[in-house]
Amino acid sequence: MSRQLAEHADLSEVATSTLERLRDAIATDRLKMPVTRAGLLDHGIRNQLEALEGALSGHTALASLSVLDVVLAERRAKASPAPELVWTGPERANATARDTAVVLRALFERAQRQVILAGYDFTKGSSLLVPLWIAMRDRSIDVRFFIHIEQTSEPLSNPAAYGNEAVRGIMEQVWPFGDPRPRVYYDARALTPRPRFNMHAKCVVVDGECALITSANFTRQAQEQNTECGVLLEGPTFAHHLARQWLGLIDAGLVMESSA
Repeated sequence: MSRQLAEHADLSEVATSTLERLRDAIATDRLKMPVTRAGLLDHGIRNQLEALEGALSGHTALASLSVLDVVLAERRAKASPAPELVWTGPERANATARDTAVVLRALFERAQRQVILAGYDFTKGSSLLVPLWIAMRDRSIDVRFFIHIEQTSEPLSNPAAYGNEAVRGIMEQVWPFGDPRPRVYYDARALTPRPRFNMHAKCVVVDGECALITSANFTRQAQEQNTECGVLLEGPTFAHHLARQWLGLIDAGLVMESSA
């Protein structure tokens, strides 16, 4: 019933803070029912009186609370935190961008369930991954790496061995910590000479709730010295979609998992 009431109640122009204040007044019995214009005015509510009276007039306290709860819940579900600029390099003194290396560390430290990391270059970047290894060690987090390996220039007699050897050479430098280790994937096209390609994405998804998209490789130089630009997106809508995009490559057999 509450959803049907909400559908007939045009509260779209009423401020969220007003709805929250009104809900609190009804829930604590400070606003007597049924809702009237005089009662709303007594509680300092002076805007959108017609909409509020039309939506709630004649309803019990329980029904009015149900309407307000549905409207507020839908607003919370649609709310999207503003993207944050993530930056490496020179900037003016009062710039508000967040530092790439600081954001990356914070993402690894907050992870509770899963981290998906895609990167092109990890040269001398193992120190950046220490917080991720600690998170895996202490909280048994599922970590998936999608990395670039050099594409073969000629047909292979043992494609899996080629892929494993390439991954081993990279991970010896990237992950010197030992166990636990991430699951590592590479583009299946690397095992054939054509078509030529690069796995050039650089991004991190944490717990399906936030995502970092950046131009910066996972190297010390990129994280601290280059000029790099990225965006941090909080909220499950985009993060979940991005996570599914990467994990979907596994399901479709478009990436290979290394056994190295």
